[in-house]
Amino acid sequence: MPLRLVTCWILSRPWLLLGLLASLAACQPQPSAPETRAPEPPPTGHFAGTLESPGQPALRAVLEVRHPSPGHYDAELVLPEQPALSFVADSLTFVRDTLRLARPGRPGEQLALVRQGNFWRGTLRLDSASYPLLLVRRGDPEPAVYRVRRDEVAGTTAPALLFSPADESLLGLALAFFPSTTDAQAGPAWADALARQGHTVLLLPPADSLAAPALANALALLRRTAGVDTARVGAWVSGPAAGLLPLILAENTASRPTFVVVQAMPAPPLAVRRDWQALARQGQVLALYDATQPKTDVAQARALLGRQQVRQTAAGALQSQVLDWLRERQ
Repeated sequence: MPLRLVTCWILSRPWLLLGLLASLAACQPQPSAPETRAPEPPPTGHFAGTLESPGQPALRAVLEVRHPSPGHYDAELVLPEQPALSFVADSLTFVRDTLRLARPGRPGEQLALVRQGNFWRGTLRLDSASYPLLLVRRGDPEPAVYRVRRDEVAGTTAPALLFSPADESLLGLALAFFPSTTDAQAGPAWADALARQGHTVLLLPPADSLAAPALANALALLRRTAGVDTARVGAWVSGPAAGLLPLILAENTASRPTFVVVQAMPAPPLAVRRDWQALARQGQVLALYDATQPKTDVAQARALLGRQQVRQTAAGALQSQVLDWLRERQ
């Protein structure tokens, strides 16, 4: 049959035309469903290199990326010559060869690195400054010293950060750290330094006041934390709230700290000075002041607590003195 007659015959039968069109559509190649792949895990290892600081010699830097359990990764940045900048990340993301680590307790501060073969290249951002970093893989990661996790403490305004030793087999000292708004920036560095010495630290959100329930709940959380010696759980209170600590302790007769550290404490009110003297006689109180704080506050603290219970020096030296004092509590 001629092609023209076949065409006319098909067009005269609409049902046949629809069937033919449907058959042709079925024969066309169909778009394949998008391929879903699991996120690529970050490469683990011990990475060593340098951090550049304008006008300063390059600093040694070490990054440990670990895979301690299925589905879980952690990372730690260590700057041996600037330990106050070292941290264990409280969050880690790895997307499209870019690793991002957040510094605990310091919103906006993070390490961002791009993978280039065995190298990591990126920046460490601290406040408004950024420092270039270059690292190369040198082997397997070193074991973790401590870990960081978030915890809720009733009576406080935001989540707390728990810095706890990775090795829970040895019972150790613990403390609840209540920084003031003035001292909040230094809190994570203090927690890092204490955790590296095997202490468990619960870093609470900054506040210039302290309620008795918040202290009791923080101490209770530490006492049920694995690896904590329940007989050696203390409190660290900074700023205005420190002077009123005896009043807060009086409300917590069933849950009292076994030692107390107070930082930048103003002269306490007359109503609590006898209570401070009673605490000092037990030898379980340490008062800290850095070199910038008023000499009058330091003098009154020494008159109240005794010279051996008060330390005033530069921040770096103060840290070693605190670690020595805590070592005596072990």
